[in-house]
Amino acid sequence: MQTFDPESPGDVPVALVTGVAGQDGMFVSRLLLQRGWRVVGTIRPGSRSVDRMRPYLAGVEVVEHDQRDVEGFAAILRRFRPRSIYNLAGFSAVQASWKAATEVMLTNSVAVVEMLEEVVRFRDEAGFAPRFVQASSAEMFGPETYGMLTEGVAHDPRTPYAVSKSAAHYAVNAYRDRHEVFGCGVIMFNHESPFRGRQFIAGRIARLAAEVAQGLPTRLTLGALDVERDWGAASDVAAALVAALDHDTPSDYVVATGESHTLRDMLRVAFAAVGRDDALDHVDLQPAMWSTIQASSLLGDSTRARERLDWHPLVDFETLVKGMVETDLRRLGTGVEESADYL
Repeated sequence: MQTFDPESPGDVPVALVTGVAGQDGMFVSRLLLQRGWRVVGTIRPGSRSVDRMRPYLAGVEVVEHDQRDVEGFAAILRRFRPRSIYNLAGFSAVQASWKAATEVMLTNSVAVVEMLEEVVRFRDEAGFAPRFVQASSAEMFGPETYGMLTEGVAHDPRTPYAVSKSAAHYAVNAYRDRHEVFGCGVIMFNHESPFRGRQFIAGRIARLAAEVAQGLPTRLTLGALDVERDWGAASDVAAALVAALDHDTPSDYVVATGESHTLRDMLRVAFAAVGRDDALDHVDLQPAMWSTIQASSLLGDSTRARERLDWHPLVDFETLVKGMVETDLRRLGTGVEESADYL
């Protein structure tokens, strides 16, 4: 664990969390604040997501920063002198990445290389280098994946999003080898929470169940029901991100539960949480929405994280989905979409 002396003036460590208004940034920030760190979080200039997440970011110093602004990043390094950087910002929609491929590459991969360059420059000037963790994605493995996926499985990305994430992941590896940057690539499999953006399918399923339970006329359109993913909790993923930078040696880590579930399973659990079993009556299928260049199944082997970081997922699939539905029921019942009481 990275240690500091709280009695020593100026020795309170600073963590820089990019993309702090996302679910991962929020959970990481709260963990670090609980440990006595000072947390500086970045948001995209003009972003409205911070307004939605503000109830959960008490204590975080929020600054606007365009991920592609290398001079701005250099200024942030010199101003705050962080000991750790959690790079969680970026374009995150897999399918939508085809509509903004250049932006995705600049934001998710080129920007990461520039950040690593600035980390090296900062080290040469300041005499120390912040530790760096990159939010990598299981989508990097590509559509032809079989069995349990480990850190050593070769990437076969087939979408702009997956390509950008793979490039950034390997960049961290390269700077770790060439420049001895303490860089970790945490390969995150699907993970959810009640605080994930509604543009993601798990959140839409939870909201569907809650709205149906309230008698609202609502429907959901899906491309497929039997897509399998290794779904975990964002709170567990955040713990792994922090643990990766606490370790004495930098490495890459798969963070996954080791269990797969389908969208059909998620629908069943979500509707069971409100005492119903008629989920499919509220779903419209449009197979054209599903892309064959996305994996039909992704399953992760987190043995390295479990053995080296003593990390273990604490939230199982059913508890996760039920918790998301229960939070949406509270939102509908109170009319308050976001509240610290929902944590």
